Amino acid sequence: MSEKQMLYQKRLERYMTAMDCGKPDMVPVAFGVGEWIAKYTGTTLQEIYYDLDKSNSIVSEMLPGLDFDIFKGGPSLWWPPMFDAMGSKLYKFPGIGVEENSTFQFNEQEYMKPEDYDEFISSPTEWLVNHYLPNISTELENPGSYRSTVALIKGAAAFAMQGGIMAQAYEKWTMDHGIVGQGTGFTKAPFDTLGDALRGMKGVLLDLRRRPEKVLAACEAITPHNVNCGLAGAGADTRFPCFAPLHRGAYPFLNPNQWNNFYWPSLKATIEGLWARGKRMLFYAEGDWTPYLEKIAELPDKSIIFQIDTTDPKKAKAILGGRFCLQGGVPTTLLTYGTPEKVKEHIKRTIDELACDGGFILDAGGVVMGDAKQENVIAMIEAAREYGVY
Repeated sequence: MSEKQMLYQKRLERYMTAMDCGKPDMVPVAFGVGEWIAKYTGTTLQEIYYDLDKSNSIVSEMLPGLDFDIFKGGPSLWWPPMFDAMGSKLYKFPGIGVEENSTFQFNEQEYMKPEDYDEFISSPTEWLVNHYLPNISTELENPGSYRSTVALIKGAAAFAMQGGIMAQAYEKWTMDHGIVGQGTGFTKAPFDTLGDALRGMKGVLLDLRRRPEKVLAACEAITPHNVNCGLAGAGADTRFPCFAPLHRGAYPFLNPNQWNNFYWPSLKATIEGLWARGKRMLFYAEGDWTPYLEKIAELPDKSIIFQIDTTDPKKAKAILGGRFCLQGGVPTTLLTYGTPEKVKEHIKRTIDELACDGGFILDAGGVVMGDAKQENVIAMIEAAREYGVY
């Protein structure tokens, strides 16, 4: 076994032990190369988004100088050609719709109208093919046409190309640097699927008052699809969690009564459905989830990794610690506005409070912003190694 393979096995064991709420040899460190890297490499966000080879080469150049365990991904969340091939209206990307160094923008609209609920609830997949895709893509406006068929083929080809390129990149990073990928697969809370992509924030909030029974029925109809999405995207893998960005569940998007009745039941069912198949969820709780910790504690033990962003960390530890692995603990604002000294002080305090008995992964609380300071990111990783030995 080579030195890098041994390093990979050590980091993998560290990660798996923490996920199962155990105490490894040291606190695992998770890290993702965010958009902040553009200003330190002389590239634009447009180049990073559209040129996967350049984006991956930047990651390869950075990895030797960073001692972390779990890699959360490169600087771009999306590869725009997948969307461009279908004439997507959903996003504006750097240099295409927004300035070349501006991050992507999501074009939220009511792509699903109130009168569509019954048809959607009856057959979500059929409704998406016949109505949603034509609404969000200029090339798919006439389902079944030659132009629509070609666009679907191009979009699928671009998706496969990205998957192949990223698979090769991760294999290289594992072989050359011994890093472990954070997860496999992707899913969402059913209410987020409805509120993000279909009805939009305004639409779904109006629906909570005007047609609450339709919202509940739609979330119930979406749940099996979101369970399958988390499993299908991961292939046969059940070692690593699937990623779930949770948008409308953070306080105070919904009031506690709305959260309990409309958001939580279908998300809980999605997590339980995944866990019944052995698949854990990276419960990416951006924002503040403090009011809901007692409800989250109802989930099966070890079925999630709970991401701490602005949730009260001491309460998260008291209520969820020992039953679920906790991840995060480093405010993204600290990486932007702090100093290396302040970062190190915070890391020491976080490890003392959250990692004392294991079951903890140190990480930025949410997505690291484009104006984060490189010296603060490096300080975070160095401090984790200094203070994180059990």
